[in-house]
Amino acid sequence: MYTVELWAQGAGFARFLQARLPGAAGGCLRLGPGAQRADLVVAAPDLAALPPNPAPCRALLLPGHLAPLARGIPAAWVVSYGLTRRDTLTFSSLAQDTLCLALQRELVTLGGVCREPQEIPLAPQGRADPLALLAWAGTLLLLGAPPERLQGP
Repeated sequence: MYTVELWAQGAGFARFLQARLPGAAGGCLRLGPGAQRADLVVAAPDLAALPPNPAPCRALLLPGHLAPLARGIPAAWVVSYGLTRRDTLTFSSLAQDTLCLALQRELVTLGGVCREPQEIPLAPQGRADPLALLAWAGTLLLLGAPPERLQGP
């Protein structure tokens, strides 16, 4: 089991993410910067600034607009998500009834599996925030879920 630390301004994103994580991953989620090293740190889409002096982590998943600030964070690797071509995780198709995630660069999971660039159709998600969906998808992929897991149960 991996430790997932969540940096968010409120509890809304934490509830969103926890409700969509598989049981084992949902049980290891901790809120806010911790004193211990986390395997994965996920920064919420609405986070305005990164916390000061965070503990080291193996992987950092953050919105693309915060990527320039990640240089000071002791992370083995950083994955960005957002709606631009610069982000590792974005959408190639974003419509009411169809969502297609675009993994634009190679992504290495916490277990060491390499995911090649690809497009992954997502299961319908209702009215969920697109950036929150990207954070959820990135979390699952980094935890080692196969891309097919994002397509639905």
